[in-house]
Amino acid sequence: METIDRNIENEPQSHLTLIRERSLTDVIREEIERLIFSNKLNAGDKINEKALAERYSVSRAPIREASRALEQAGLVEIINNRGVFVRRVNLGQVIEIFNIRAALGRLAAYEAARRISESEISALQDLVAELQEVADEEDAEAYLKLNLQLHQKIFDISGNKKLAKLDTDLGKELRLFRLRGLRSGGGIKVSNSEHHDVLNAICSRDAETAGRLFENHIVRGRDRFLASIESNDVK
Repeated sequence: METIDRNIENEPQSHLTLIRERSLTDVIREEIERLIFSNKLNAGDKINEKALAERYSVSRAPIREASRALEQAGLVEIINNRGVFVRRVNLGQVIEIFNIRAALGRLAAYEAARRISESEISALQDLVAELQEVADEEDAEAYLKLNLQLHQKIFDISGNKKLAKLDTDLGKELRLFRLRGLRSGGGIKVSNSEHHDVLNAICSRDAETAGRLFENHIVRGRDRFLASIESNDVK
C-alpha cells in the first residue's frame, strides 16, 4: 500500500510556510488536502503521521487534529489500531452527493438571484470570463479551481452560511470526480456554457430560472462523470 512518506519526499518546503496567525492544524490539513487533490495521495493510501511530522518539523498533535477535521469533511477515514487512510468512495455514494449538491445549488441560485448586488454581478461576470479563457485552453485543473470559486461565490451571495458550508464539505468529496468529468468529451466548454446561462438568470434576478439552471448544471456534471466511467470501462 502507498504511504505518504514516499509521496511527499520530493515536495518543496515552500508549500508549508507557517503563518503565525493560522494554526498548525489548519496548515497541515490544507497540505494533506493538496496532496490528495494533486493525486500524490490516492484512495486507500495511508497517511503516515511520523513521516509528516518529520517532513514538516511539527509534532504529531496537529497532524492528528487535521486528520479528524479531514474525516469530518469526508476525505479520510480513521481506523482504530490501523491509522488514517484516504477515503474510498463508491459510485453509489458519489451519485448521492451529486444529487444532494444539485438540490442545494437550486436553493442557492434562487436566493442569490433575489439578493445579488451590482458589485456582485460584476464579480460573477469576471469569474465567468476567466473561466472562458481557461476553457479555451482546455486546462481542466485550472478550470476546476475557478469553477469552485464561482460555485462558492453563488452560495455566498445567497446569504445562507449553513447552505454554503454544506456545499463546501460535500464538494471536497467530489473534487477528483468532477475533474474527471471535465476532462472527458469537451466537458469544460459545455460546463462554462451552462455557467453563462446561470449567470444571465441570476443577473436578471430571475430566481426560478436561476435555481433550475444551476441544479441542471450540477446534474449534468454528474452525468459527464458517469459518461467518463462508461467510456473507460471502469466499474
